Amino acid sequence: MMKQYPRLRNILISVFSIDVGLSESQEKAALIRAASNEEWKAAIKNELLGVLSDNEISLVEFLENEDYEAYPADDEDEARDFIITRLWNVLFPGEQAK
Repeated sequence: MMKQYPRLRNILISVFSIDVGLSESQEKAALIRAASNEEWKAAIKNELLGVLSDNEISLVEFLENEDYEAYPADDEDEARDFIITRLWNVLFPGEQAK
């Protein structure tokens, strides 16, 4: 499982990890900076759509595991809401996450 969604995992480790300690506004700024690269933005969009529709993955574990702790979600719905609110809506405002 850890090999899937490498760009998304990199964001969770480098921007959202509790160890990094960025504020929510700093997280948004980092995402927006990264999204200025169109190739990266297209790739992250594919990964986000993939992870949100992947029934084989636990989103709770995706956000908090032995490699990093980005967000300690209580259940799958809360984890999904975090991904949509803090990643999708920042990177793709006005677009609906499927």
